[in-house]
Amino acid sequence: MQHDDRSIAANSVYSLRKRPRQARAIATVDAILDAAARILTEDGYAAASTNRIAERAGVSIGSLYEYFPGKEAIFAELRRREGHKFYRELIAQPRPQQPRAAICHIVRGRLNWMRRDPVLYAALETEVPRAAIAEVEAEVFDDFLGISVAFLEAHREMLRPEADLRFLAEFLMHTVSATANTYGLRAPDQLDDPRLEQAMIEMVERYLLKDDC
Repeated sequence: MQHDDRSIAANSVYSLRKRPRQARAIATVDAILDAAARILTEDGYAAASTNRIAERAGVSIGSLYEYFPGKEAIFAELRRREGHKFYRELIAQPRPQQPRAAICHIVRGRLNWMRRDPVLYAALETEVPRAAIAEVEAEVFDDFLGISVAFLEAHREMLRPEADLRFLAEFLMHTVSATANTYGLRAPDQLDDPRLEQAMIEMVERYLLKDDC
């Protein structure tokens, strides 16, 4: 999940000019991203010019352009940061050893991430151009897909569907993400309803597991 300078150069419109290495540089980039997030949730993507972001972040416009070629790259990096944050939190916790516990872990983790800042989540999903976030979403999805397939393989005897495990993992990941995303965008007030979490868990369990597991 590391980005090198070659990947940055290959997609410069939506990527950092260079990765910050020192603490001061990292703090500058974080301040820019935090400022962009605040403007996005308060006034929208169209209102987020590079000058306004720099002013809100308390940095010079030259410092902003040292790391970002334009606003597209700022919001792409913001989405990368949020996506990686969710993924790191998900895999940093002790990994459940049984499918039922793993289902609860994944569903709850996805909903908790959205519950933390539903306004920012919705703004990133609806206002930031899809091209700006496609790379990081594919990266996180592919990494987690590999983990999911390996986990399903280890518990094959407990699974109901006679399906290719990669297809099964992709289907379940898309199903959980799409359901959570719909509520996050259309009914964010229901994200805290315990019935939603339980219904999503039961939906996956009933499809995935044999009745006697």
